[in-house]
Amino acid sequence: MSFGYNEDLLQFIWEYQLYDASTLITTDGTIVRIIKQGFLNRSNGPDFKQGQVGIGNTIHHGAIEIHVDSKEWEQHSHQTDPAYNAVILHVCYSISKDAYREDGTKIPSIAIGQFIQKNALYKYKQLMDKKAFVPCEGQISNVSNFEITQWIDRMIVERLELRCALFDAYLASSKGNWNHAFFTAIVRSFGMPENTEAFEEIALTLSYDLIQKHHTSIFQLEALFLGVAGVLENEKEDTYYKGLQNEWRFLQSKYTLFPISAKLKTGRMRPLNLPTIKLAQLAAFFHHAPQFIAHVLTLPTIATVKEMLNFSLSAYWDTHYTFDKNSTKRSKNISTGFINHLFLNAIVPFVFFYEKEKLDTATDKALSYLANIPSEKNNVISQWQSNGIISKNALTSQALIHLYKTYCGPQRCLECNIGKKILLR
Repeated sequence: MSFGYNEDLLQFIWEYQLYDASTLITTDGTIVRIIKQGFLNRSNGPDFKQGQVGIGNTIHHGAIEIHVDSKEWEQHSHQTDPAYNAVILHVCYSISKDAYREDGTKIPSIAIGQFIQKNALYKYKQLMDKKAFVPCEGQISNVSNFEITQWIDRMIVERLELRCALFDAYLASSKGNWNHAFFTAIVRSFGMPENTEAFEEIALTLSYDLIQKHHTSIFQLEALFLGVAGVLENEKEDTYYKGLQNEWRFLQSKYTLFPISAKLKTGRMRPLNLPTIKLAQLAAFFHHAPQFIAHVLTLPTIATVKEMLNFSLSAYWDTHYTFDKNSTKRSKNISTGFINHLFLNAIVPFVFFYEKEKLDTATDKALSYLANIPSEKNNVISQWQSNGIISKNALTSQALIHLYKTYCGPQRCLECNIGKKILLR
């Protein structure tokens, strides 16, 4: 009889003892008593560590390996891997052949397929067969609000921790310069989302110190950002463009700068999101708020941070989205929506990283910023609301988006505390 599911479910069944353990025997006919099933190991090596098993009259301490069928032991080359020499029990749904350690000694094996609780398999099948928004739709109401809130709190921390790896790379590339690492995160977020990689390359090409050196001149900052982005490479009739081009060529020669290799995307994009506008906004940002990065790293209130994001672009951009083409006069200042985007994609995650890695403290300030930003409004948040999960602020909405994308979509119910609660009821 085949199992029909993956090894993850068998690990879950073993971890939570969802089988009848009263009549277990090895393939050699020896009685087995499970004293401790061990702790699930999500890194390399056997599936469970620190297990304790009675086999016959002997108590064994060590690792436990789980497979759907015992032949997978050799398929995964465990018989030649020293890490698996500590395995004291091979637990399988079915047994087709014996398993041996590197030194040739036979590992006691048990088949638990016929002893698994049928209700556990039924509930799991229900979750996996769901074609609804999330697998647990219709069952999540059976989980307490306290347990749901606890998991949502874990989700926001997990989402922010994923960003830490990126920021750690920025910090390493800038040789420990926190200001430049934060600068890279901010510039990258202005590429929203079509040009994030290109804007990241811009930040890595221009140093934060160079931008600080020229912060008094918004014109020079525009020349640096637009020039490095490759926007000033062509010949145009636009007088302002020619001025920027000449300034860029001077600064390029002075600092030995080169345009980025990435090509900026402009297709199917709202005018305010065009890269020329975003680059002009960056220039205005570091002109009007040159101490923004240093000040934010002192962990001020969210109101103070937002006040620093209130600035105007140079007058040219009031009547332009691109060069050589006039448009109706309109302010190109960053919007409230973009400020929230900046918080969610750069400020909050970097402050979280800074609190965790540099200050070695709790991440209260980063989380308080999120709690004071309005909830995002999209289809995912609306669907959660239909299932009784209400998002009151960005802290919750970011967590729910992460939960949906990372766990619900890929059907990782066995790793989700909500899914576990449903399966174990």
